[in-house]
Amino acid sequence: MLDSNSWNTSLLKVMISSKNEPVFIRDLGDLTLQIIFDAWWASMNVDWERPVAWNNSRHAPSWQFYLHCGIEETGSPASICIICHQVLRHPSEHGTSSMEKHLLANAHIAKLNELTESEVTELTSSMDDETALAILKRQASREITIVSSQRKIIFDI
Repeated sequence: MLDSNSWNTSLLKVMISSKNEPVFIRDLGDLTLQIIFDAWWASMNVDWERPVAWNNSRHAPSWQFYLHCGIEETGSPASICIICHQVLRHPSEHGTSSMEKHLLANAHIAKLNELTESEVTELTSSMDDETALAILKRQASREITIVSSQRKIIFDI
């Protein structure tokens, strides 16, 4: 098996998971980075039961809180929570139910409530899904101002 050093992965965005393991992010907004990620992932020879749907449209509201990624050491496909950096098995294998359950976990909610105002603004500025915004409203223990290109909403909790 080739390791991540066999491919020039220096352009890929790396996030550190909550367990301190680096993961490569599959950037859906940049075709060049998708090609680099896909080449790296193919080189890892990951034995996966089902094809990974890297390019499928993400309709579940919970996707607003996750990015596609691959664990650097093993190549395992995964999704990473953008709030608490918890890595979950990629939903191509089992669907999005574990992603939805994770959003209700105490550790996730605690991390959400630690976000600064600027982090919340950055997080919500790209959200256009009302259900995802409602998830934030339910989970936050303080007032969160949600700013997007179409709205400014203040949730007083």
